[in-house]
Amino acid sequence: MLQMITGSNFFCNSKAKAVFKITGEDAFSFLQGQFSNDLRTPVGGATYGLWLNQKGKVVADSVLLRIAENEFLAFSNHSLASVIQQRLQDYLVADEVNLSDETISYDRLIISGAGCGALIKDFVKSELRVGQFIQWGDLFVVPGGQLPFENYTIIGPQKSLASWCDQWVARGWVEGSELAWDWARIAAGVPAIPDDLGPTDLPQEGGLEVGVIAYNKGCYLGQEVMARLKNLGQVRRRLHVVRGRGAPPERLAVLYQGGKKIGELRSIAQHQEGFVALAMLALINLNARAGLGLTPTGPATIWLGAHE
Repeated sequence: MLQMITGSNFFCNSKAKAVFKITGEDAFSFLQGQFSNDLRTPVGGATYGLWLNQKGKVVADSVLLRIAENEFLAFSNHSLASVIQQRLQDYLVADEVNLSDETISYDRLIISGAGCGALIKDFVKSELRVGQFIQWGDLFVVPGGQLPFENYTIIGPQKSLASWCDQWVARGWVEGSELAWDWARIAAGVPAIPDDLGPTDLPQEGGLEVGVIAYNKGCYLGQEVMARLKNLGQVRRRLHVVRGRGAPPERLAVLYQGGKKIGELRSIAQHQEGFVALAMLALINLNARAGLGLTPTGPATIWLGAHE
């Protein structure tokens, strides 16, 4: 399945979980005080980051596209629109900000594989780098930066995306399932928010620090906790990629090592020979070479790493 994703001909068409337009005189200053990453980018900038709570725990994530000085499009592949909307509205007081939920109007197309950037360039007549986007008609084309292979996300109305899908098929690309894409995400160790990293978790526990957390932009919700973690210490647990054979356990299944609880499973994706998953594991006493069991005294059936 990973070969299908990292090859040269895969796309996946599905609904976006959340899409918002954020406008108004205070749009930039409001978002800059709420978002974990720095939004001081030129128009045309695309910035991935998190919405944290006061304790620095993860509420949701988004990619923010800067359409104009005080106009943004925010979308998320996994976080629900209702959660993002509530998180933002909780801190909208006297700000001149308009928050419009556009989720129902937008679908999402994911394209990956060697050579997809060249075809994107043929369509939009422009070369894109990670951290940028281009608006092409009613579509927003965004290079992906989290996965270890070339990929793009395109946000737009279903009718427009369907036309793009037809053109990709004509060029030899193959339409795959979201399950296949999820398998590649998990195997690469990229957390889905909030399934893998949520309101009980810190960003650093999921490896979301570099390029996601800003330390020099001033105050934002959760910033004090982020600064304290950076200056004073390490987290005590972290997400790991794990694998197993046979039928996958249930999500949130407890994991044991040496007879003691050491963590739990989060996202799981099945394939022909078994499954790959993300597990939140305590770092103290973790033996990376020893297996993990589903009971304190049972055999080790789960192993660290996506591959043997």
